[in-house]
Amino acid sequence: MIAPVIPENEEERLADLISLNLSASARKEQFDGVIMILSKCIDVPIAYISSIESEKQNIHSSCGLNFHTSDRATSFCGHTILQDEILIIEDALKDERFYDNPMVVNEPNIRFYAGHPLSSITGNNIGSLCIADRVPRKLKDSELSVFKMMGKLLNERIRMNKLVDLQKQIQESKIHLEELNSELMESNQFYKHLFGQYMSESLLEKVMQNKKETQLGGEERDVTVLVSDIRGFSPISAKYSAKIVIEVLNIYFEEMIDIIHQYEGYINEILGDGILVIFGAPNSIDNSALNAIQCARDMQKGMKSVNAKLRIRGLPALQMGIGINSGNLIVGNIGSKRRMKYGVVGENINIASRIEALTIPNQILISEALYEKISNYIDPIGSIRTKIKGFNKSIKIYDVSELPG
Repeated sequence: MIAPVIPENEEERLADLISLNLSASARKEQFDGVIMILSKCIDVPIAYISSIESEKQNIHSSCGLNFHTSDRATSFCGHTILQDEILIIEDALKDERFYDNPMVVNEPNIRFYAGHPLSSITGNNIGSLCIADRVPRKLKDSELSVFKMMGKLLNERIRMNKLVDLQKQIQESKIHLEELNSELMESNQFYKHLFGQYMSESLLEKVMQNKKETQLGGEERDVTVLVSDIRGFSPISAKYSAKIVIEVLNIYFEEMIDIIHQYEGYINEILGDGILVIFGAPNSIDNSALNAIQCARDMQKGMKSVNAKLRIRGLPALQMGIGINSGNLIVGNIGSKRRMKYGVVGENINIASRIEALTIPNQILISEALYEKISNYIDPIGSIRTKIKGFNKSIKIYDVSELPG
């Protein structure tokens, strides 16, 4: 057995790992959903998300493993973080690094392994998304594509969770981003590639036509954040095959995305069964707060169409909760010339997510900050003052769901 070496950026890597707080309870449901879908799509008995500390490996979510920590020296993940590409071991017994590894010769008897590096926003690899089998195997092209996609989505989720640190990093790199932005502005193809799949054609056209007004590269802007999530989707994922789970999600997303585009919302992120939508960035729109509420109401109405299609296929109906908040966020291009993402950063995303978590099926809840902007247009069903996780002060939340007609 050959133990993994310690990377040169170990000190920075460990600092990033600590700041990401991957063991927080709020992360577990996200990670569990990724592992459940991944294990079904690729049909592997073992799948897990791990991070590498100075001396040990931590398992944050898994299937097929009966332990939560192990020695870094014997971990496959310790080798994965040493490279930027996916690490694939088709037969561990034929690899000098692993042939006598305790995880190979003893439980869980790993023979096949694939690890996708997970990294911080600064590019330090802190862990990996892993799949394994007890027999040697090769990944099909389709399986490798699924694995890469899930790794990419998980990387983006982990990076977005570090909201406070991202604010500082974006501000510090503002000058560089503005220089990069001046180069990107020269090509409309950049906009089509970056935004074409995430926003309506009309909003995309505005972004392309108003190059001077849209300062991509890091700025503070007042926007509205909508977070939606399917209630009770994990049991559905566990009950049905991967093919059916994907079919259900495709039916749901097709309907929701069409509605979001009608209200000029920008789909910043889709992970599992959740959607994060921004109104007012990258391009300003009139009354983003009211747009978001009207969009949310139509999304709830659109669930009738979704469930009608599911009913025809003999599949269970879905129910959705939506949380909305309004306020200042940092918006801009995050990454490098080789890879970038139009990102939104700030505690107002966290607030929207926490509000969404309080919803019951078919409900739409909004923050007090948002209600103050649209109080002349909307009559809420009710309101409540409550504390949300991660914030010391209580906030007032309004129910703006539409009553059945």
